[in-house]
Amino acid sequence: METTLTDFQRNFSAARAAADRGETIKVKSAEVVYVFARQNEHPARPFADLEHLFGVVRRPQPSETPHEAIRHRLKARRAG
Repeated sequence: METTLTDFQRNFSAARAAADRGETIKVKSAEVVYVFARQNEHPARPFADLEHLFGVVRRPQPSETPHEAIRHRLKARRAG
């Protein structure tokens, strides 16, 4: 089934019913085509399109225990 973006938005329940029947709906918007389909199982790699972001921001591992960190903060506060 092919439809425009406006028709898809207006008739979403019909498109969802078609997807539930196993049809694939192609939604055209200008030069872009979106695909709307039902998927019964969970993807093996749900974050596949976000993998380029993995590891971009990483917090350093603490080098001291929480007890030592508190003690150092208190010592710095007293000295400052």
